[in-house]
Amino acid sequence: MRWWARLLVALSGSSVALAQAPLPPDLKGADKLAALVQRVTQVQAGITTLQARFEQRKTSRLLAEPTVSVGRFYYLSPDLVRWEYETPHPMTVVLAEGVAITYRPAEKRAERVEVGRLQRRVLRFVGAAEPLDRLKQNFSFTFRDPGDDSNYTLLLNPISHLIKKRLRRVEVEIDRVRMMPVAVSYVEADGDSVAYRFTDIVTNQPIEHAFFSLALPPDVQVVEVKLGSNE
Repeated sequence: MRWWARLLVALSGSSVALAQAPLPPDLKGADKLAALVQRVTQVQAGITTLQARFEQRKTSRLLAEPTVSVGRFYYLSPDLVRWEYETPHPMTVVLAEGVAITYRPAEKRAERVEVGRLQRRVLRFVGAAEPLDRLKQNFSFTFRDPGDDSNYTLLLNPISHLIKKRLRRVEVEIDRVRMMPVAVSYVEADGDSVAYRFTDIVTNQPIEHAFFSLALPPDVQVVEVKLGSNE
């Protein structure tokens, strides 16, 4: 299983993100795209913590039908992430200090993976926590604005050779009122796809640093996984 699938099977003090001023109506094309990326990046820069419910929908050539998982997502700036999968199979994924741990309590098994800087950024991006402007060096952006009350859409095509080996494209939905990513989907190089939608988003409420330390029961088997060049 590729590193991407392995890690993701397993993104002011206000409790609600505040509405942002709309983009100037006279902006067009590249200018509008640049203004949107700048606005979203500014909003993300003001987020110290983020909590949300998520739905994950995965489509694979190996599966007869898409699989749907739901749970909660937690983020603590600058790079601590925790996914709590609730159904259909309970699972915890914690990303902290360059290490990702995937814990499946029903199997009494955990996988520990050392994650490189680029991989950490991509995983944080899927959780809507990686600033958009930092992704420009690895992706080209295409912008869609339906022109009504619908959200903006950004299409990201990889330009980095390393990412091209893993991803075909990424799509990001931006809430046009709060200027925050609320959905992220991606298609892997082999055609499999995963889509996340975030709801009940709460920002800048306290989360203890210890919440991102995973205490495993003594009977859990911990497996060290090495990421090869083809994973």
